[in-house]
Amino acid sequence: MKKLFPFVLVISVLFSCNAQSPQKNNNSTKKIAAMVEGKDYVIVKRFRVEDKQGFDNPVEVSSFVLPAGWQVNSNVQWNLYSKCMPEIVQVSVNATSNDGDYELMFYPVTQFDWSTDAVQLDAMRRGFYPVVCNLAQPQDAAGYIQNTLANDINAQVKSSKVIPELQQLMDAGAMQQTQLARQGGNNAYSHRGSAAEGVLQFADGKEGLAFCTIMQTIVNMPGTQGGMASNIQCYVSMRIVLKYKSGNEAMARKIMSTFFSSTKLNPTWFNAVTNFFIARGKNIQDENWKRIQEIRAVQEQQGNNIIRNWEQKNDASTAALSKNSDGFGQYLRGVENYKDENGNTVELTSGYGNAWSKSDGTYLLTTNPSFDPNVEMGDTQNWKRLNK
Repeated sequence: MKKLFPFVLVISVLFSCNAQSPQKNNNSTKKIAAMVEGKDYVIVKRFRVEDKQGFDNPVEVSSFVLPAGWQVNSNVQWNLYSKCMPEIVQVSVNATSNDGDYELMFYPVTQFDWSTDAVQLDAMRRGFYPVVCNLAQPQDAAGYIQNTLANDINAQVKSSKVIPELQQLMDAGAMQQTQLARQGGNNAYSHRGSAAEGVLQFADGKEGLAFCTIMQTIVNMPGTQGGMASNIQCYVSMRIVLKYKSGNEAMARKIMSTFFSSTKLNPTWFNAVTNFFIARGKNIQDENWKRIQEIRAVQEQQGNNIIRNWEQKNDASTAALSKNSDGFGQYLRGVENYKDENGNTVELTSGYGNAWSKSDGTYLLTTNPSFDPNVEMGDTQNWKRLNK
């Protein structure tokens, strides 16, 4: 079973801002009236995705930053009887800006399989394989956007191209997985990765950006009718669409940059799910017992009140995800780095230059260096300035 690539999730949203310095006034009410949200400053906050089905109690999966006014809906679905293993745990997010100009659609991971051997392909179609996903001819990421994803959301692809920074990571991952297979004696296995983006046009006049990554696993073997044949699994580890009002592509790219840069994945949840897949993939008889142990580990961590620590940690189990986020950040270049009081790096939407934070994961961005939200918005807010 190939390793699970979680979704990832998240984004900070940006509204352009032509700030004006507020007039000095000792009356805090007048100061509040002078500062206009969306013009002089923007407030964003960290939203959280919870798994309410896989464990006895809800477990946080990931978190991400969006404007405070966005409507965010997330879902984690366990489909234990699915014959397609990557589709057993499905994480999805839909987020819409309060003015309706932006809509983010984060789709669950999926996989499609194929065989160049006609007999094996027929066996897959008839359901003779114990584990099999939807059947479709192999595609790379650009082809998937063009031929599948765009059709599913009723959009036309205006252009598509490879994402160089992510393609390098996918190539490195493919090489590593192939080497691991060789070390394990599986010389028939090879891997091929791809990463692409597409610019979309919707019938309602809006435009969109689509991002996709696919890892192919190719198993070469003797064919049933002579010669060599290949079984190919195409694992779609990421498929994300940001729909936006026509003309807002630059802002949309900033949104995506912050989305990837600010995503935090809970390593405890990730490890529990990964180990569950490993056990299931190996058909271990005590699979249920192993799952119970993983659930207990998650619940113990919750009980110790340390579940939030993962937001500051660089956990080895999620290093690949962090590298993917960094690759997108380099590609889209829509974030600025700040430091909180503990020296942790916070990546927020570029173009503002000044940032404040609260302990609940809320951030305030402004172009006005003299704007102090503790004064302008009331002394009980407890905002702390972030440094560059």
